[in-house]
Amino acid sequence: MEEYALKEQAACFLQQNFRVSIGELEKAAYPFSAVELLDPTRCSHIMKLQSRQLEDPGDIVVGTLFAKRYAVLFMGLVSAVSLFDCRLATAPENVEFRITSLAAMEYQVRIAEQPSLPVCEMEQRKVEVEKWIDRLLQHTEMILEAVSSRTGAKVNMMWSLISNYVQNSYVHLEQNADVWRTEQRLQLILADRSILLEQRKGNPLAVSFRKFHHPQYEGAPIVLRRHCCLAYRLRREGLQLHGYCSTCPKIGDKERLDLLGYGANT
Repeated sequence: MEEYALKEQAACFLQQNFRVSIGELEKAAYPFSAVELLDPTRCSHIMKLQSRQLEDPGDIVVGTLFAKRYAVLFMGLVSAVSLFDCRLATAPENVEFRITSLAAMEYQVRIAEQPSLPVCEMEQRKVEVEKWIDRLLQHTEMILEAVSSRTGAKVNMMWSLISNYVQNSYVHLEQNADVWRTEQRLQLILADRSILLEQRKGNPLAVSFRKFHHPQYEGAPIVLRRHCCLAYRLRREGLQLHGYCSTCPKIGDKERLDLLGYGANT
């Protein structure tokens, strides 16, 4: 009963925070499968659909923004593990998505065949989480390489965007006691984060970022990106659709403080 309740909580949390639904795949509601991205023809078709929604900003912009959006799915999958001890299937054939406005994506993912992770046996949990993360990294690498080949966006840049999103998300999880509630859950979150970001050979998430510090800023720690996501290049009828992000490396302290609500004009 407790395991069922956790899965229900996971489903609700992922839908609200990451636009990820859990369950059997519904082709009518989610017409695209991640595995289609591995087929050059289908991948080109999907990238062109997203490009048209973005007013054709250029292939590299489309590829870079794809990675930024895919990072949301990535963190949704990881959150199911860290918060609810629930493994979701990571293989591309188990992930479907639909494209919404401005090439944003919503996802549906199957539960893994053996979803539940141990909570008290920390060494066993570590082994199982490591194996699951390795599969997630492998499958994500396949997707990013396919998108890179169609758009020209660099794979290492896309991984950097994903890692930045993951690191900032874990900062927010750690800071939000309403999410973890118990000391045991907080320790599980920190343990999973250590595995994800471990400085080991071949780990694309093991990227070091600069943290934002300013005497006027009193909010949660922020990890700044190494690369711009290029969203500022989006235009519609000559007007800019999206400015710089608060984590963008292209802006200075004053503009960042304004975006974070700590500027002189807020």
